[in-house]
Amino acid sequence: MRKIIFVQDFFIEDNLGGAELHDQVVIDHFRRNCVLHDKKRCVELTPEYINNNLDKVWFISNFISLRSDLMGLLMKKCTYIIYEHDYKFVDVRNPILFKNFVVPERRKVNINFYRLAHKVICLSKMHRQIFEKNMSLENLVNINCSMWSDEQLEFFKTLLNVRKKTKFAVIDSQNKIKKTKESIEFCKKNGLNYDLISSNNYEDFIRQLSRYSGLIFMTGHPEPTPRVAIEAKMLNCKFITQRNLIGVAQEDYFHLTGSDMIDKIKSLRDEALAKIEGWINEI
Repeated sequence: MRKIIFVQDFFIEDNLGGAELHDQVVIDHFRRNCVLHDKKRCVELTPEYINNNLDKVWFISNFISLRSDLMGLLMKKCTYIIYEHDYKFVDVRNPILFKNFVVPERRKVNINFYRLAHKVICLSKMHRQIFEKNMSLENLVNINCSMWSDEQLEFFKTLLNVRKKTKFAVIDSQNKIKKTKESIEFCKKNGLNYDLISSNNYEDFIRQLSRYSGLIFMTGHPEPTPRVAIEAKMLNCKFITQRNLIGVAQEDYFHLTGSDMIDKIKSLRDEALAKIEGWINEI
């Protein structure tokens, strides 16, 4: 396999978000297989660096901070794969504003960047379908899951027998897309007891979630594979949401819970990493 440069707006050491947690599993896989040449934040890239690495495969995750001239250079000279986490073909990154998620042509961006990629990897069937509605691309693929490390999955197993409160959890987030206010309103309207939970420490957040009977999760955009949906299911928590906006909720394994879901996610992760290797080896 050719050497890989992993490009992202932020890495896990910068921001503990879902994309960064997911990407770290892929980065660690590349590193274990001795194919990770480098990882670069978009803002660290220069024309000189790109021109000195034309023989590498560029694995590009979130790229909002990627300069347009550097994007043009990648399109012209490099072989790259886009590892998509949302919808950067629309100027606001959110197709929920448009009927049936079909975006007007005047609102579309980065079309050629997607078209010239070796592959555009989507994270769920719903995610890929939204791309298909908006662009005629022959390079779309999908992996049907988010990713967790073996250590993280073993950690979930240690929490399977935690005694649960007869309450629901609501994520306390300042991110408007996460709809904390709407989740609270849902609880009040339906007479559900709830607590707000949050933590900057991933394991602490998961421990908190494990103590609740379920998670109320409203969202403001079509979520490809929200990690917390699977995390709730792995912890034997109910997951209440707008199902039509949750890509992973439309996958055929979403009925699983507890250890069955943990085992399935491990299997899906290994399948996804094998697919990614296969797409890189095609180059």
